[in-house]
Amino acid sequence: MALIDTTTLLNIADRAAAQYKQVAVPFESINATGVSGAEQFYWQMVTATDDPDVEIPLLSPYYTVDTSGFSTQTLIRSGVPGLTTIVSTMDTHFNRVSLTGSWDGYCTQEDVQVSDYFNLLYFAARSTYLLANNVFSESDDTFATLDIAAGPVLNFTDGVDYGDGDATNRADGTNFAPTQLRMKVDVAAAGAALGADIDLTLNVKDPDNNPTTINVTVPSGTAVGAYVSVGTSSDIFLDVTGASFNGGQGQVGDEVTVHNLKQREIPDMDSL
Repeated sequence: MALIDTTTLLNIADRAAAQYKQVAVPFESINATGVSGAEQFYWQMVTATDDPDVEIPLLSPYYTVDTSGFSTQTLIRSGVPGLTTIVSTMDTHFNRVSLTGSWDGYCTQEDVQVSDYFNLLYFAARSTYLLANNVFSESDDTFATLDIAAGPVLNFTDGVDYGDGDATNRADGTNFAPTQLRMKVDVAAAGAALGADIDLTLNVKDPDNNPTTINVTVPSGTAVGAYVSVGTSSDIFLDVTGASFNGGQGQVGDEVTVHNLKQREIPDMDSL
């Protein structure tokens, strides 16, 4: 029996991720909205009464609602249970073809990654996250902020990292697969765009968590808000730990940030 081809599998995973996102984003926004003049959570509102006759019967069940009962995961499991079958039915296929490790086994074997939205759907179905090396982040993550001060001096502010690359790490919200990087111009001293090249050497961690470096030029004329890719798609990293000038030093007041470059975009709902 044949193993499913990678294109088909990723199309299935991306469609499921897009549907999960469509449910999750507005629900999480509603769930996070507090009442004007009141605490955000039900249990906080009850606690604020300082009345044991109110707190004793209400606090525990309200806390359960806030922490688990009124969550995206509960909604997916109870309100949209068919979506979790995308995970479980494929598990059955993997078992039939004797693939070890289910979705993780497939992604590891074929060296492909799925969206974090699919990872969250997987959690709803299996109560565990996929391996971090098999999941790409859906956030616009800032790995570092670099601003040019008088001197010129390059000031480095550390940001997020994707963990140490260990094969057992789970994609639990902090650990993700290594990513290609990109530079964003946040502030240009010249106004709307950089007035001079900024040539940089970034200190980074490779997929095995080993320190290495990569050079990048953010050229003069790059507009505020624009991005410049760092290296190619084969240059992927877990962390940015430092930076130094490697030529052009830009202008005092320039500021650039280092971001992840999302591996691919899951489809929007119009294309489903």
